Amino acid sequence: MSASLQKILGIVTAAFLVMSPVASADPEFEIAPLDMSAIPGSFLHNPMAVLRWEPAGPNKRVSIVESEGVPGDQAISFMVRRKNIAQPWEPRIRAPFEVDISAGDEIDIYFWARASRLARGAETGRIGAVLGRKVPPYDTVVNEQVRPGPEWKMYKVSAVAERNFPASETDMGFDLGFEKQTIELGPYFAVKR
Repeated sequence: MSASLQKILGIVTAAFLVMSPVASADPEFEIAPLDMSAIPGSFLHNPMAVLRWEPAGPNKRVSIVESEGVPGDQAISFMVRRKNIAQPWEPRIRAPFEVDISAGDEIDIYFWARASRLARGAETGRIGAVLGRKVPPYDTVVNEQVRPGPEWKMYKVSAVAERNFPASETDMGFDLGFEKQTIELGPYFAVKR
C-alpha cells in the first residue's frame, strides 16, 4: 500500500473513530479536510457514516471492546465458541454497502484485525474476508482467508468482479467459524477502482 493511501486511510480512520472532539482555538491542532479525490477509486460505503454490522450464526459472542493499538482504540470483539468444520462461514459478521459493482471492477478491501485469543496450539487466527451475494447463487467477488496474529495489523485483499453485483443483493464482511478463537476487528474500508 502506498504511503499516501496509508496516510489518507489513517485520516479517514481517525475522523471516523473520534468519539468526542477536543475544543481548541490553536491552529496547530487543525486538520485539513480529507481530499476524497486522492483515494484511488470510490468507496462502496460512506466511511464517515456508522457502519451497521450484522452478526449472524450460532456459537458466538459479539461486543465492543477497548483495544489499544488500533485506530480509535475500540474494536468489535467476536468470540467463536466452537469451530464449525462443515460451515466455516457461520458464525459471521456482515455489513451492507451502497454502490453497485460491475463486471471488471477492481475491488480493494482494507481492514484492521487481530486474534486476541487463539485456538489451542495455533500461532494465528483464521478468518475469511468476503464480499459477495447474500442471495442465491451466493457467488463472491472477494473470498480470501487471512491469518491475523495477536498484534494489530491492517490487511488488504483484492479481486476483480467477474459479473455484476447489485448493492441490494450483496454485502461484505468476515467468516469466523474456522477456529475456536476471538477475533477483534477495527476500521474497514472497501474501494472500487
